[in-house]
Amino acid sequence: MTIAKVTQKHILEELGDLEPERWSEVLDFIGYLKHRAAPERAQAGPRDLTARELLQSDLVGMWADREDIEDSLSFARQLRQQAQHRQRGSDDTA
Repeated sequence: MTIAKVTQKHILEELGDLEPERWSEVLDFIGYLKHRAAPERAQAGPRDLTARELLQSDLVGMWADREDIEDSLSFARQLRQQAQHRQRGSDDTA
């Protein structure tokens, strides 16, 4: 779907077409975007979070309500493998 200018109406229409069971994924992604665009990060530049900051962030437990993830360790392992595969694939094209 290509739209010249994305509006709130377009987003809500697309959300309405999505199965309600997937809405938590949309909220997770919105949370990720908000975290990524945090003003303090832009001002100070990228930095590592302390353990306390990580625990207090919205990242820990972000997917706690996901019913499609039965084993979080296996799911995390699968995501890492996919990321490594993509990374190797992009290295090959250089």
